[in-house]
Amino acid sequence: MINARMMYVRPGNMFREFIIECNNQTVTSTGRVANRHTGDGTVTLKGCLAEASDVDRTNHSQKDHIVTHTIVQAGKPKAKRTDRLVLQERVFYIVDIDDAGSLGISTVYYAEERRDVK
Repeated sequence: MINARMMYVRPGNMFREFIIECNNQTVTSTGRVANRHTGDGTVTLKGCLAEASDVDRTNHSQKDHIVTHTIVQAGKPKAKRTDRLVLQERVFYIVDIDDAGSLGISTVYYAEERRDVK
């Protein structure tokens, strides 16, 4: 049987394993809220990374977070908006999620790549 899903993928855009790090908010001794992402590498999603188009940037960006990439995953969403995805040395914050048709067939994550966070 021919795998039709891999048919239209360009050579640089193969499916990769992203580590999901969940957002844990804690309150410091001064009363400020601190976001701390934790993940041990056991929760992952397999997705295809691509650069965001101009339409995606204008429709899904927020005030302080500009969409730079899209990640497409087969199946229901595994990550939430406050989570971040790690791919080797790259870190992506999820800005928006689109569950295509709400049927659980595929999910599009609109993400911002952060180079200042490791």
